Amino acid sequence: MTRIAFLGLGRMGVPMARRLLAAGHDLTVWNRTAAKAAPLAGAGAAVAGTPAEAVAGRDLVVTMLADGAAVEDVLLGPGGAAPALAPGTVIADMSTIGPDAAGRVRRRLPEGVAFVDAPVSGSVPQAEAGELVILAGGTEADVARCAGALEALGRVRHVGPPGAGAALKLVLNGVLVANFAVLGEALAFADRLGVDTGLALDALSALSPQAGRLKESTPDETPRFTLGLAAKDIRLVLNEARTAEAHAGGVLSAVQARVDAALAAGLAGRDLTALAEHTRSRTGRTSPMRVKIGNPPTVPAPPNTAYSHTAYVTQGPMLYVSGQIALGEDGEIDAPGDIARQSEVIFSLLERILAAHGAGFEDVVNIRSFLTDLDLRREYGAVRARYFTGEPPTSTTVEVPRLFHPDALLEVEIVAAVP
Repeated sequence: MTRIAFLGLGRMGVPMARRLLAAGHDLTVWNRTAAKAAPLAGAGAAVAGTPAEAVAGRDLVVTMLADGAAVEDVLLGPGGAAPALAPGTVIADMSTIGPDAAGRVRRRLPEGVAFVDAPVSGSVPQAEAGELVILAGGTEADVARCAGALEALGRVRHVGPPGAGAALKLVLNGVLVANFAVLGEALAFADRLGVDTGLALDALSALSPQAGRLKESTPDETPRFTLGLAAKDIRLVLNEARTAEAHAGGVLSAVQARVDAALAAGLAGRDLTALAEHTRSRTGRTSPMRVKIGNPPTVPAPPNTAYSHTAYVTQGPMLYVSGQIALGEDGEIDAPGDIARQSEVIFSLLERILAAHGAGFEDVVNIRSFLTDLDLRREYGAVRARYFTGEPPTSTTVEVPRLFHPDALLEVEIVAAVP
């Protein structure tokens, strides 16, 4: 028997906590919405009023929370669990937060407290049946200390050093979400060819488990994995890829655009399977937009390949985006003095704005860049080139004495032809 604290009782947390109770462990639970703990109290769990109260005297602390910010707040924020963690305690974070956030939490924990990133592969049915695959990242000793208890939830797989579990989970979820978007497009194609939906899904199930999931899903079922959480995971995937300089603005960026369009349609609370139907309904629609980007032979070619002379738009909806600077939610500039980081923040903002309108960087027809120092344009251009991978849009870049925020080095505005 292990003394366990379980923090976070959402769709996955409740059945996981039940499994630990059924295995005979001494369990204390905590949830921000206390009412969700009531069924577990009836099954024998102790219910704590705060995270700190929950972890006091526990050997193992399991966190199953929505995102990295929630994990940091519950463990390290005001009233969080950290001050009550005793040396020798192991934290197994089973949330999907990515290796960056996992590393931040690990570094801030009290001395002697171990941290294993242990996100899970599987959904609610697997959590209920104890058939999850637990992707554990940590030292061999730390994983061994929590593996016995976690085996009540499924198969524990030690995938590598600290951060490896969090990283592998992003790889899996990137493919998972992309599969539903691709299936939506495949079904739209089947529609145009007159192929029956049931027949298509039956055949596709041999290639993709997600096709089988689509076949069995119903519009009124309880969500297993919401589109809102899927959107969070796709953002994590792309943010981690950019940090690793692996982002090429390719398939997963297109998937993010599909996900964001579904969110804009009000589907955040629906199951991820709704992404396929939404994508299906939007694929192949006739668009009145006609765009031709090029360089007329009557004028000299552009001196570099970063821009084109003209974008000819004959009809269709246009999106005008105001100048964006690297402003954080706190109203302050991210990384004052760092043009590369400010550029990354700005293009991330633009990517989300475009996606909310069903567009991407390939739809941008004009970009205007305002730099406080033109000597910074090479670093800015290197970041920009990672986002504009196709035909370059028309472009103007100018130096200005200052921008409206004193720490801003760059402001970028765009115009896009919405498909």
